[in-house]
Amino acid sequence: DYKESWRNPKHQAQWINTLETYAFPRIGSRSIQEIETRDVLAVLSPIWRAKPETARRVRQRISVVMDWAKASGHRTGDNPVLGVAKGLPAQSGRKSHFAALPYSHVPTFVARLRSGSEGDAVSLAFEFTILTAARTGETMGASWDEFDLEAALWTVPDVRMKAKKAHRVPLS
Repeated sequence: DYKESWRNPKHQAQWINTLETYAFPRIGSRSIQEIETRDVLAVLSPIWRAKPETARRVRQRISVVMDWAKASGHRTGDNPVLGVAKGLPAQSGRKSHFAALPYSHVPTFVARLRSGSEGDAVSLAFEFTILTAARTGETMGASWDEFDLEAALWTVPDVRMKAKKAHRVPLS
């Protein structure tokens, strides 16, 4: 059961809610064996351009359900999601990640950060995140018992890591 592997309750709710909202009205009453590429296309077409990120997530989630159904013996044949891309137009305006700060600009940025008005806690947490290359959530959730200052080591416990493996970060 996929739900058991999700740590975030919000993600659990979103996963099924997107299927209930977009897929179930069109294909939810049909046998999983009967669903074809054209049916998946009918689910995705109305939202493909209007809600591109949602549409991509719905496509991925339908694909997971279809793969599970085949692996569990409830469906034969190819996953109908595989051919759907050929029937959908290109999506425009895809969001991209924030640009990285060039390495040569980091000292100036840190100096500005230290002299800014954001407050000591915010500035120090941001600088710590930069120096350790940690994720923001790792920094925000850090507690003193994770640090061994004599060994100059921060150990983020497995329960706080996405991959469920403890992460050791050397400290300068």
